[in-house]
Amino acid sequence: MARLNLKGLLRPTYLKLTLLIILAMILVNAWNPLVGQLVELKFYDMMFKLRGPRPPGPEVVIVAIDEPSLKALGRWPWSRRTITRLVNFFTEAGATTVGFDVIFAEQEETGGARMLEKLGGEISRQGWRTPGLQKWLHGEQKLTDVDGELAQALERQGSVLLGYYFFGVDAKLPGERQDLEVSPELIKTSAYNTVRWSSAAARRFPLLNARGVEMNILRLVQAASDSGFFNVIPDQDGTIRWLPLAIRYQDDLYAPLSLALLRDYWGRVQLAAAVSPEGVTEVKLGPKKIPVDRYGRFWINFRGPGRTFPHYSVVDVLEGRIPASAFQNRIVLVGATAVGIYDIRVTPFSSIFPGVEVHANVIDNFLRNDFLNVSTSLWGWNLAALVIMGLIMGWSIPRLHAWASFILFLELAIAYVAIVYYLFSRWDHYYQMVYPLQTLLSVYVGVGLMRLLNVERERKRIKSTFQSFVAPEVVNEMLRHPEKLRLGGEKRDLTVIFSDIRGFTTLAETMDPEDLVNLLHTYLTPMTDIVFRHGGTVDKYIGDAVMAIYGAPLDLPQHADHACLTSLDMVASLRELCQEWTARGWPSIQIGIGINSGPMTVGNLGSERLFDYTVIGDHVNLAARLEGLNKYYGTTILISEYTARLLQNPFIMREVDKVRVKGKQTGVVVYEVMGLGEPDDEQAWLLQTFAAGLKAFRDQQFVEAARLFGACLEIFPTDGPSRLLRERCQEFLSCPPPPDWDGCTAMTKK
Repeated sequence: MARLNLKGLLRPTYLKLTLLIILAMILVNAWNPLVGQLVELKFYDMMFKLRGPRPPGPEVVIVAIDEPSLKALGRWPWSRRTITRLVNFFTEAGATTVGFDVIFAEQEETGGARMLEKLGGEISRQGWRTPGLQKWLHGEQKLTDVDGELAQALERQGSVLLGYYFFGVDAKLPGERQDLEVSPELIKTSAYNTVRWSSAAARRFPLLNARGVEMNILRLVQAASDSGFFNVIPDQDGTIRWLPLAIRYQDDLYAPLSLALLRDYWGRVQLAAAVSPEGVTEVKLGPKKIPVDRYGRFWINFRGPGRTFPHYSVVDVLEGRIPASAFQNRIVLVGATAVGIYDIRVTPFSSIFPGVEVHANVIDNFLRNDFLNVSTSLWGWNLAALVIMGLIMGWSIPRLHAWASFILFLELAIAYVAIVYYLFSRWDHYYQMVYPLQTLLSVYVGVGLMRLLNVERERKRIKSTFQSFVAPEVVNEMLRHPEKLRLGGEKRDLTVIFSDIRGFTTLAETMDPEDLVNLLHTYLTPMTDIVFRHGGTVDKYIGDAVMAIYGAPLDLPQHADHACLTSLDMVASLRELCQEWTARGWPSIQIGIGINSGPMTVGNLGSERLFDYTVIGDHVNLAARLEGLNKYYGTTILISEYTARLLQNPFIMREVDKVRVKGKQTGVVVYEVMGLGEPDDEQAWLLQTFAAGLKAFRDQQFVEAARLFGACLEIFPTDGPSRLLRERCQEFLSCPPPPDWDGCTAMTKK
């Protein structure tokens, strides 16, 4: 029993294959190989292109170090006096906050400053120091201190933030040796105000760590109101899609320039983060909670391609071609857009995108409060979509045609993409596409292949099973439309026919065995062909008897008519055969045919090892009884009232009797089929006279009935039903039937 259960458990089914594919895709999703990540990122980029640009708010403007500015002001880096003029302009224009996406990493030395320094040294060596000379020298040195001028300009503006750059950024754990360090005091203003580590294990979570930092000179850092890193980290394909909101350096977390600018813009609000052993759980800027993933990554909701934000050239600003009102109450970002300065990035919208505009997009996301929520986790929606689409596809394929399955696959794929796109464009939510769609495709291909193999196996089984029992065109129809073949027991309305040779036992005793076999072969072959010609299925051969089904395994309209036509053709074919047999010295034979219609159980009613497509039920048994009644009534073809009611062709037939077969309590009206079409004059007279005699018989007018049946025998002396009923009338005249007699003949033998 255990072995059989294990065999059943291992037997492949569509459901098992579907579940296996879904489980495999869940495991692949949990592994998330690089190729899957890259394809997912391309789907992500596609959502931006489908959605199209969004207009940014008016708060952020970009002052660009572009090609025209480099041409007019010289190659980068420019003199600090140029930057000072720019800062002074922003102050006078009323800019709220200014951020520099560039680094002033070295002190600027002008030629005049070097000369004055040399002159001061010579004066000291020669002893020429006088109060007046010293004052003059100090004043001249002050005039050549361009860094000092810029520092003063930064202080006057009051809200200028300088960018810096972390290098060696990776996910190394804290405690590893850090080299190229810079004192955290220089960048402490950009550190998070509060970091809540839930445990010691939380400090070991692999956040982005920096090995060193490239900073602005001390004088400018001290004069600026704040600072922030401007690192942007591309994905594996080189595209910028997210910004790290926290990089760890010497056990502190530091904020990017965009976040630091917002902190200043909103009045030095608090910047806080919480980290657990599973990663970053919360980042807040003031009361605003920022959606980040466990690595502290903020997915940027890009507004569009490059120059979506207002861009002004530095040279145009300095030469007064841009009105001061363009910067009033604005957040101003100063950065390079010239290709030669190499601050060009790739984003979902564009392959040429200024790095400074990345920060502009981040700031505008905060100001518009339309953060992107990117679901990269296996759980939740992604898992539900993967499982549901896989189950729908796996359930549908075995029940649909190939084209319908393909259309359903396309519809589900398009519908899922449309849903993800709607959630992205309308609600700023992005959910996985690769693994749900890959699951859909895998189930479609896997279950489709299994179905194809099963269909091919079923075609071979159908062909081998039925090619000896039904006509070749029926086999071909089953192979073209196997769904019409419903194997297994089921209740269907069918017609069954039994045909048997009269006196076969006596015939077998008198004939040579070899001749008997040849006779049977010569008889059964044309009888089988007739069954096939009328769309029937040979159920079985029972010695000399033939059992055939009409209406299964394929539906057959007017199955009762086809069975009756078969019986007439069998009788006609037998007449021709008997003429041939007489010439060969074989005896002539007669057959009896019984036909009945009704609900029967049809299907493979054999065993797992031996296929037996057959029908069973009371109506099958009745057809067999009718075949046997032919000997009693002296007829050739008898059908039941159930078959007679279904006939649509103009068969020539007469009601013979109402009989109660053995094992039944109710009687069945029995008809003899005599031909097809309109009866001739003699047949019409026989049908009319016999019907009148049968009515008189049932009305217990036995004298009149006997007379009418006798009249039939005078014209048709071999008419079996007339002879039998006349004899029964004579019996009832000598021994009347009981008072409750209902005119029904009880058959006590099979």
